[in-house]
Amino acid sequence: MAKLKALMLAGGALIALCHAAVAADLLPPAPALEPLPSPAAEFSGWYLRGDVGIGANASSPNLKQSPDLVTDELGTDFDAAGTNKFYNSKVSDFGIFDIGLGYQFNNWFRADVTEEYRGGAPFQALEVINEPNAVGSHVGPQQYDDSYRANLWSAITMFNGYVDMGTWWGITPYVGAGVGFSYNRLSGFSDTSANYPGNTAGGTGYPGGGYADDHGKWNFAWDLTGGLSFNVTPNLKLDLSYRYLDYGKFSTGTLHCLAVGATTGFDIANCGGGYAISSKNDLASNDFRIGLRWMIGEEPSYAPAPLVRKY
Repeated sequence: MAKLKALMLAGGALIALCHAAVAADLLPPAPALEPLPSPAAEFSGWYLRGDVGIGANASSPNLKQSPDLVTDELGTDFDAAGTNKFYNSKVSDFGIFDIGLGYQFNNWFRADVTEEYRGGAPFQALEVINEPNAVGSHVGPQQYDDSYRANLWSAITMFNGYVDMGTWWGITPYVGAGVGFSYNRLSGFSDTSANYPGNTAGGTGYPGGGYADDHGKWNFAWDLTGGLSFNVTPNLKLDLSYRYLDYGKFSTGTLHCLAVGATTGFDIANCGGGYAISSKNDLASNDFRIGLRWMIGEEPSYAPAPLVRKY
């Protein structure tokens, strides 16, 4: 009897094991181990950059004579009670080209130094001087108008810092700021002018004109930047950026004027004394640029991703 009971218990256990094995075969297989998505690249090292673009001037030059022939009473042919105003003074848009060298400190901060050329923008202005009284050889009131033309170019060195604000789908927004210095040079300055006697004047009107020596001026410069960078390859990025740039003042060289009816031609003394035209306010520009950054340091490194099982 004991042997029969033991045999029955063994048979029951065997049947239970068979049912468990069949049930296990019905379960889906466990998924394979998969790595998590790779984290953003950790890059530190040097990079080269280059940009091209256009600068749309954000402010018109507020001009002055230096020194002022009216208020400073220079020369015997200018009325201290007169007025002097400038009209339609402007600098046309610039083409921009720059190159630079920078260093990426980590995933969120980088800095670079750039050398920029902004070239060949036409400058123009109209100056009107009114003299209400007879002065020197002038009989009665006089009015002068002078139309100025020149070309302005600038060389700008900037030291910039940027904060990269994370990367999504290969796109990294960033903001930045910088300080530096600019060299603004006016060349080819010409003056086309005319004199108009007042109603009580006994004289007649006459044309005039002149030119100014080429002249450059050093200035402090600063900027604010915002943009987007795109990962073209692990070591190459495409930049699209906007920048507000303040790049200082400019001035002509000394003016040389034409003496009507004389044989001396163009001379400083014919202008009533040596003077120049300069800006009282800083030039400012809205810059739109496209460029490339090439990482020349070691390859970006990626932290190993942990293995996880998905259920």
